[in-house]
Amino acid sequence: MKKFDSVGQFWRNYVPAYKSKSFRPFHVGFPWNPFIAPRIKAISERRSQNRIRNYINSDELQRAKNRLSKNPGSDVSIRFGVSKSGHGYSGERGDFCLVAGVFRAGTLTLFYRSIELIGGFAFDLVLIRHIEKELDVKIKRIEIWAIKAFIFALKGNSNEKLYPKLRRILK
Repeated sequence: MKKFDSVGQFWRNYVPAYKSKSFRPFHVGFPWNPFIAPRIKAISERRSQNRIRNYINSDELQRAKNRLSKNPGSDVSIRFGVSKSGHGYSGERGDFCLVAGVFRAGTLTLFYRSIELIGGFAFDLVLIRHIEKELDVKIKRIEIWAIKAFIFALKGNSNEKLYPKLRRILK
């Protein structure tokens, strides 16, 4: 696992420029900073809410919260993926990218089929903050395991406008 001192250091290391790239396999860790999420949410409330709605099942989070309240200090799994709408890449709606997580002793470990490191990752930070609030826990560290991480950097893509905003936030 590659360890970083901050969310920003991690992101700048993997996304130093707006250029498509792919990494396989992908395993990183960094300290959590909950103050980044509201700044990203302010960029697009709609994308933030869509991310939460598409990936978070409130019954699943309640199950996890109940388990943690009965066994403080235990680990708890979280299953992700509720609905996928929209056109996806190349007009085809794909599988869920974020599939599962485990919270234990302040660390939230996230398991991805694949993670896109501009728009996907940015709005997952909003999703992580939502999880932290809903579970009523303090996340100290994030670990990401993925089969593949990639940068989707096409000209005219929404990531092109998002990228400079993220550079300012994740400095």
